[in-house]
Amino acid sequence: MILDACYLLNIMPSNTKEIKRRIKSISSTLQLTKALELISSVKMRHATAIAQDSRDFSDEIWQLIARLYPKNDDEKLPRLFAPNIKASKSLLLVIASDKGLAGSYNANVLRKAKEVVTASDNQFDVIAMGKKTKKVEQIAKNVNIISFFEHTDEEFDFFQLSPISKMIIEKYLEGEYKDVTVIYTDFVNTLKQVATAQTILPIAQSTIPTAMPVGKQDDNDSSPSSVLRVPSSDFKYEPDTKSILETLGKLAVRSQIYQAMLEASASEHSARMVAMKNATENGKELVGDLQFTFNQLRQQGITQEIAEISAGRIALAI
Repeated sequence: MILDACYLLNIMPSNTKEIKRRIKSISSTLQLTKALELISSVKMRHATAIAQDSRDFSDEIWQLIARLYPKNDDEKLPRLFAPNIKASKSLLLVIASDKGLAGSYNANVLRKAKEVVTASDNQFDVIAMGKKTKKVEQIAKNVNIISFFEHTDEEFDFFQLSPISKMIIEKYLEGEYKDVTVIYTDFVNTLKQVATAQTILPIAQSTIPTAMPVGKQDDNDSSPSSVLRVPSSDFKYEPDTKSILETLGKLAVRSQIYQAMLEASASEHSARMVAMKNATENGKELVGDLQFTFNQLRQQGITQEIAEISAGRIALAI
């Protein structure tokens, strides 16, 4: 951070005017970092509340999919549940921020994207959300950004993400991609946000019985929003199970993308709040050190003046 520049460069000013200038400059910066900390704190609380409420919606979708999933008949599965074996490319939806001053938030997302890309020989197309995701093309030669979106609104709803969800689902159903993965930051708590890679297509059978919605709080969390409750009763469906599963599959993909966006938003505001809080504390320490140096130099100046006056008086007396 800029507030640690004097320490990093190991430079201390040699006169009181320079110290006063630096103290004034850092104090002005502290006003900015404190304001950003307070703003991010308010936005984080709002974003986490929305993300928490949305988890129940995701959970109910998975409840229905688990209830309808055919146990031994793959022919009843819609295309979203089947892998595109012939496809050679993968699709990544990378979610980061438009802004900086959020600590390692954006760097962690890009690092996770690099892990996913380097672990496979596939060609990767990327849908990038946030200005900072443009750097994803620099991580490997087999990465190509096909679409880019900015976070134009602090507030967004489920339907605003429909164009992105529609694009992803259509391209997968056309057989263009082998799989689709969302890379985002999962909000755990105020001090912990985890960069996560979540495969949303195909919807694998192995994940459905124990499926957890995107943005689970804890691996040991047994709350209703994290554990599927699959009833054993049989039902008859209209028009048929496959059609209903197809609709639910599309809704599940859309809800996962939406939930990932909410988790990323909460994580960004939390990371920025913590970063600005640390910057403010470091700035206060730096101002204190500069004030101490200022007092030392001023005392040295006073002592030197007294010594010069005393020496002059002695010279006159002689």
